[in-house]
Amino acid sequence: MPATIRSHARTDVGRVREHNEDNFLVDRRLGLYVVCDGMGGHASGEVASALAVQGLRDALKKDEDFLLDFAKGDASVRPEDVKNLLESAAHAANAAVFSEAQRDASKRGMGTTLTALVLVGGYGFIAHVGDSRCYLYRGGEVRMLTEDHSVINELKRRGKLTPQILEKIGNKNAVTRAVGVYETVEVDTFHFLTAPGDRYLLCSDGLHGYVEKEEELNALVAGLGEEIATQRLIDIANERGGKDNITAVIATIAQDDGDASDMVLAYETLAGMPFFRHLEPRELLRVQAMARPRAFKDTDTVVTEGTPGDSIFVVLKGNAKVQKGDAEIARFEAGHFFGEMSLIEKAPRSATVLSDGASQMLEIARADFFKILREEKDIGVKLLWNFVTELSKRLRATSQNLAAVKEQMNSTVEDLSDADVLLFEDEAPPAQAPVPRAPRVPSLRAVTPEATSDTMVPPGPQARPSAPPGDDGETHTSAVIQRRRVVTITSDPNEPLPSAPVAAPAAAPLPTPAAQPAPIEAAPAEDTADADRKTDPPPAGEPPDEIDDRPTVVPPEPDDHQ
Repeated sequence: MPATIRSHARTDVGRVREHNEDNFLVDRRLGLYVVCDGMGGHASGEVASALAVQGLRDALKKDEDFLLDFAKGDASVRPEDVKNLLESAAHAANAAVFSEAQRDASKRGMGTTLTALVLVGGYGFIAHVGDSRCYLYRGGEVRMLTEDHSVINELKRRGKLTPQILEKIGNKNAVTRAVGVYETVEVDTFHFLTAPGDRYLLCSDGLHGYVEKEEELNALVAGLGEEIATQRLIDIANERGGKDNITAVIATIAQDDGDASDMVLAYETLAGMPFFRHLEPRELLRVQAMARPRAFKDTDTVVTEGTPGDSIFVVLKGNAKVQKGDAEIARFEAGHFFGEMSLIEKAPRSATVLSDGASQMLEIARADFFKILREEKDIGVKLLWNFVTELSKRLRATSQNLAAVKEQMNSTVEDLSDADVLLFEDEAPPAQAPVPRAPRVPSLRAVTPEATSDTMVPPGPQARPSAPPGDDGETHTSAVIQRRRVVTITSDPNEPLPSAPVAAPAAAPLPTPAAQPAPIEAAPAEDTADADRKTDPPPAGEPPDEIDDRPTVVPPEPDDHQ
């Protein structure tokens, strides 16, 4: 059953103007409500506004059956089709005004604002050009559904409206768009869901110019009928100056059997989501219009793990539980949402969500989300910015969580190390067997005639350590007397051995000293294996079987006076 709509319209010339250039139209059969504020002077503004409202109505009247089918719930007619129909009607109005201006040279440049509302089939459709406005009263709040196409508002949007600039603007009512001035015009159109009890106000700037805040409008007409409310608004504008023509149209959807509580709840829930921050009321209503209400019974499956995800769900009433396999891992309450990444990519669901008792949710499909991004550029930029901001916050939180887990793991490792120390605190650690060292293989670097001598060459102080030098990778050299040859020995294992030993010339026997002091005994060897390696010198003329690379302790020569 179609909703009952009560309406009333009124216009007034004001206290300054000599004639009224505003026009309005109410067609209850079509559910059409229009306000136009003409401009151009010399009665041209009045002509422009009248042509606009009539041209718009005539265009819609041609497709009246189309609107009736939508009102009856015909699935073949979509809300987008009605919105496009209204936009085409606005362009028809623009063509009517522009054609008249071209026909009559005295009316060149005339134009008008246009704000039109169609209430049909549970939806509201708006077409808007200029600085007239449409307001929505719902749930005790007032929301402006249109955006002024004016110089002042454009400066506000760009953040450049300062008191100094505002003083320099001569015509503060100058608009940036108007119907009929040019052959074509850009029309703002959108649709939204209506609710029982909604009240809509369409007005020219002669009225809203005297109301600083939307909340004041609610106080002015609260509890008043449509006829009394329109007269009250016009009286207020005249009392506060009345410098322009004043027009007000009020349409109210009867309460009937329902109320707007569910619509208000859905609006407020969406407004609280991080993905829809910074959206204007008209933009948020546009998002709400694309959301599909869903009702679930207890244990009904909302999404299934592993199935492709293509929508986000917002819980309005009731609860839902998340299961991974047979285990419950999370719960969702009213105001929570899930599946938001499905709006970006089509990935399998990571878990199953079941309704815990009766619940109501909103479902926003990815196809509708991308449609808004394509068609509503201003909304699309805000939505994408919100998504980037939210995902960056999540990435930052994930990085912090990973850093905390890493720090906790490091702390656990340190605790385990401390436990090992305490384990051996009262007892000595087990002794480790020494690792046997491979013997160094000396290489015979060179034997030259200069190295052969009948003179004993005692080793320097550095060649008389108390123990064999350690194998630290450096080259150590010692002098050894071998059959009156001075042989230079190196412990570098990389040095190649000579191909054949070099024969030394025959040497005279050593002179026997008169007296020899007692030989100095070397420090006892720590490794008995080295002691076993000592052998008697080989016969003369044969190379030694083995060369001892340890430092040899040689007794000092006797002084001449002994």
